[in-house]
Amino acid sequence: MTENRFMAATILSLLAIDIVWIAMTDFTFDIRSAMPLTGILMLLGAVAWVYSTIRRIPVYAVMIINTGFLLAFTGVAAILSYLVTSLNLPLIDHHLVAVDQTLGFDWTSYIAFVNSHPWLGFASTAVYVTTLPQVALAAILLPLLGQVDRTREMVMMVILSALIAIFISGILPAAGALATFKPDGSFYLQNQPLVDLAYKQAFFDLRSGVTTALSLENGKGLIAFPSYHVALAFVTTIAFRGFWWVFWPILTVNLCVVLSTPIDGGHHLVDGLAGGLVAVLSFYLVTNLRRYFGFSESSPARKSGWLEPKPSEPLDAL
Repeated sequence: MTENRFMAATILSLLAIDIVWIAMTDFTFDIRSAMPLTGILMLLGAVAWVYSTIRRIPVYAVMIINTGFLLAFTGVAAILSYLVTSLNLPLIDHHLVAVDQTLGFDWTSYIAFVNSHPWLGFASTAVYVTTLPQVALAAILLPLLGQVDRTREMVMMVILSALIAIFISGILPAAGALATFKPDGSFYLQNQPLVDLAYKQAFFDLRSGVTTALSLENGKGLIAFPSYHVALAFVTTIAFRGFWWVFWPILTVNLCVVLSTPIDGGHHLVDGLAGGLVAVLSFYLVTNLRRYFGFSESSPARKSGWLEPKPSEPLDAL
């Protein structure tokens, strides 16, 4: 089995789980909400076919194929996270608050400090929103650097870290610091964070059974512990290891992302720290998984330059 087929099989398996889960419960799914994503995936598939057969430019094909995998996985994983949230197991926020206190972190005091320094609130939002663009940058830049193997590794880390985060959030659900403390809006909204209590309500509606209609439109991130936002940030950081001109700036930004999660994501501090550990765990597991299945290149990571992939670079079938 090629690595592309392995990832496709993983995504299709998750799609099957979504379909069976929805069919066996009171949930419904708005098929129309999946049409835009389906159209984009079909277009990417057609373009990837052109660059892998008619105009063989492997670097473009790899870039497009892996972008398609990321988009497809995002759709099926989002629905899975909604379904897992509906399990409604006991919240562990009181334990997370205790861990934060052991670390010397007090969420309310932290927000109050940021409120007294408005520029920190602006900076927090600025770094918090960089996570998804970083993933997109890596999906584009790594193939252009000749790092086909590294690109595939990163996509697998994105997938595995999400599955780990979804699993943990299902058996150890948390609402986050914002939903735990429920401060007055005049306090926590001073710096206009990206996540507010209205945003968090989707989490509680799924747990209580109020929400049974699922859709890919206006999706919300429901995972508080561990923070998948931070996991993605450090997956990207790991993907750029060895490229120091990119690695160090991204590492600096993503350390700031950890500090921004209590502000703009309404997280406990330990949520972000756990998200970083998920990224490291996914790297370890993916490295061994790819070696076990023979996906990993035996040669050192190639650095063949912009738009100049190694001529003998094998291109997996779609």
